[in-house]
Amino acid sequence: MKKLYILSLALTSGFTFAQTPIITGMLDGDCTGGNPKAIEIYADGTVDFSQYSIENQTNANTTWGNTLSLESFGTVTDDYIYVVNADDNTVFYTEFADIPQSHVLYTTSGSGEPQPLNINGDDRVRIIVTADMTVVDQYGEEGVDGTDTAWEHLDSWAYRVNGTEAAGANFDATDWTFGGVSALDGEGLCQDGAAFSTLVPFGTYSPEETTATQNFNIKGLKLFPNPLNGNILNVTSAANAEKTVAIYDIVGKQVINTVTTGTVNASSLNAGVYIVKITENGKTATRKLVVK
Repeated sequence: MKKLYILSLALTSGFTFAQTPIITGMLDGDCTGGNPKAIEIYADGTVDFSQYSIENQTNANTTWGNTLSLESFGTVTDDYIYVVNADDNTVFYTEFADIPQSHVLYTTSGSGEPQPLNINGDDRVRIIVTADMTVVDQYGEEGVDGTDTAWEHLDSWAYRVNGTEAAGANFDATDWTFGGVSALDGEGLCQDGAAFSTLVPFGTYSPEETTATQNFNIKGLKLFPNPLNGNILNVTSAANAEKTVAIYDIVGKQVINTVTTGTVNASSLNAGVYIVKITENGKTATRKLVVK
């Protein structure tokens, strides 16, 4: 009987663990006022959002604030919700017309509305269990101003890689891909540019690892060999145009920044894991690089 109880407990614990919210997307728009600013959250399994809140941490601050309950979403199963800061609510639903309004919580500076969860492309956000402040998932390094880090997304976006999971406060930038700083400058229907929905990959995360590429901007991008055993890293694409290649270590420090049409001298890199940010013809994608 005891063995059956232990097995039942293990199965129950595993089932419960799967029911969790995950931060899957970040948006720092370029419409008036730098709007819309949005956070995409995926309900992996059936999630009762009355148990969760979201908080932000701005600039180089080390304290979390603007605690905002997610209870208005109720219970959601295998679907996306969005927390949006925009003084003009029409901005987000104009740019993302296919997202149901029932999936969006607007925060504004107006009276009678949830107060703004103000974030920029160098700030951090986290989901917590409201009752005990347990951190469920976090975007950005705690207490670190994201400016010039691998995870900065000023006037741009960041999106979680398929198959990566909520990891509490242990943010790992290699779990994300990035549009590149200023990728949304001049864009958006608000500026007679392309709708943000055509540029930002909201709604595409899958909790299962897939073979489909999540480098949304640069066609045919290849980074090889990976893992890297020698000194020469090849960076190629369909356009085969001049590229800016920036390589960051795991703490976000830039260790290489060069311009190339195909190869990068990586002899200065020590063994470890790096983030490679490639920009070509104004479009940016990221890859994880392992150096042996």
